[in-house]
Amino acid sequence: MKLVSNINAYRRRHGRRIAIEQAVFWSAVGGLLLIWPHLSDALPSGTYIVGGVLLSVANGVAVYLKRPGAQ
Repeated sequence: MKLVSNINAYRRRHGRRIAIEQAVFWSAVGGLLLIWPHLSDALPSGTYIVGGVLLSVANGVAVYLKRPGAQ
């Protein structure tokens, strides 16, 4: 019986860790989306365009995954 309780505890910790990592990642994406227009003068044009496309894709994935029933 001890093995089962250890597995359940591991699953709970693992689930919490993944939830925290996801929250930090999507908060970083949201923060970058807020400051991205202000970086247009500091970054080269190509970097700014590629970064904007990547941020748009990441935001689209976030919106899709937050829909009910997406998982």
